[in-house]
Amino acid sequence: MSTARKPTPATEADPSPPRALPEAPISGVTEFQRRALALGFGVISLALFVLLLVIYAPVARPILWAAALAALFFPVHRRILALVGGRPNIAAVISTLLTLAVFAVPAVLFVTSFLAEAQNLWPAVRGSLGPDTFERLAAWLAASRLRPIALWIFRDESKIGAEAIEAGLRDAVSGFSELAIRQLQEFGRDAPGKVLGAAITVLAYYFFLRHGPGWLLQIKVTLPLEPQHADNLVRIAGGTVNAVFRGVIATAAVQAILAGLGFAATGAPAPVVLGSITMVAALIPFVGPVAVWLPVAIGLIVTGRTVAGIALFLWGALVVSLVDNFLRPYLIGRETRLPMLWLFLAILGGLRAFGFLGVLLGPATLALFLACVRIYTQGRPAAAAQSRRA
Repeated sequence: MSTARKPTPATEADPSPPRALPEAPISGVTEFQRRALALGFGVISLALFVLLLVIYAPVARPILWAAALAALFFPVHRRILALVGGRPNIAAVISTLLTLAVFAVPAVLFVTSFLAEAQNLWPAVRGSLGPDTFERLAAWLAASRLRPIALWIFRDESKIGAEAIEAGLRDAVSGFSELAIRQLQEFGRDAPGKVLGAAITVLAYYFFLRHGPGWLLQIKVTLPLEPQHADNLVRIAGGTVNAVFRGVIATAAVQAILAGLGFAATGAPAPVVLGSITMVAALIPFVGPVAVWLPVAIGLIVTGRTVAGIALFLWGALVVSLVDNFLRPYLIGRETRLPMLWLFLAILGGLRAFGFLGVLLGPATLALFLACVRIYTQGRPAAAAQSRRA
């Protein structure tokens, strides 16, 4: 009688030899591939970033101006956004037009009036002087203790006469007028480039207002930092730009007030108008209030009011012009908590490198760098403690 073979229980071990499993890849090769891919990705990303820098370099100034203006006026834009019921497109258009009215219209009016006055500057100066002004000035120089200084300046005794003094003043005033007109003509010849830059600034400014919050959020997510550190850097950048703007405008206003007081105290004509011009001059890099108070002081001396002219000269040199070197860094540093010395040097270096835009870029760059240093120094003890625990 044949017996059937019983099936092998599931729990019984299979006597057949096990099949060979595929060999796992060598860990060193896997690590090499991972690093190679990471290196390739980094090289491609860096190359694209450098290419973008080259592409955007010609329009960097307009874009930076638009970003700075957006950071300054965004609180106002937020209120306008609330007034129009949260419609971002309408709010951005209104904010852009309002900003143009605040900046562009006064600038155009000032340049137009300045050009008209510069063409007739010497006749206006000569008409304001008395008929014997230069004779009295020459006689005063000949009899005063300043005669040796005048001889040293003019290098010739014949140039201290009335006609020589009048000719020298006429040449100086005419030279200033010609220089101003020449600068405006050069600006006019470069008008297409200036208009294009202004159009880029206005367009970028509109989109910064319209999409700024979303772009800031993307920047925070992209930064290789902890969320609180990324928020801190963005906040520092915006706060520094606002503080610099307020510091520059406040300093120019203080200089205008001090200059106006000096004009009024010394009897200069139209002290309010001269003070307003001083504020505009204080906002122009490498010009400053000296372009206003120095000609007025010279005019007072020429008209025979020597004491008033010397007093205005000393007031302008020791107070009006010097206050900029202390007040602006103090106002900016007080809000940004930046070291006074390095802030002052950042402003001067930024002015030299980028013009008026450097007044914003210098302090902002310094503030961001110091913030990165603080993030590094605060994170180093935590990293050391974590490595000890490991």
